[in-house]
Amino acid sequence: MNDPDFFLASSDGYDLDDPRRCWRLKRVASDSRDDLLLIKVDPPILGQKYGLGDRDLDVLLIATRHAGASLFPINEWPIAVHVARLLGDKSVDSDRLRDEDFESIAWAELYRSESDALAIA
Repeated sequence: MNDPDFFLASSDGYDLDDPRRCWRLKRVASDSRDDLLLIKVDPPILGQKYGLGDRDLDVLLIATRHAGASLFPINEWPIAVHVARLLGDKSVDSDRLRDEDFESIAWAELYRSESDALAIA
């Protein structure tokens, strides 16, 4: 796999204490926003906490948390984001999601490098 586009970690305590490598998949829209980004993460988030048994979460949906911040392109580092998981059998092939197709699971930040993400600990 190519070098990651950025790193995801949370200074707010969620299950994202350790930085995760992230790759952009695509921009998507929802009922309320048109600036969502599907990403692939490694290592995945354990799915058991979300009732998924042994199916882990390696595709997440992110959106900026603050007005004026952007993922297209990222205009500041680190950037605060909402992290959501897709619900049910929602396909990553779709360019449009309904707000009920995903649920928020964390607040986190995107970092340019792994060393930047590790510095929050």
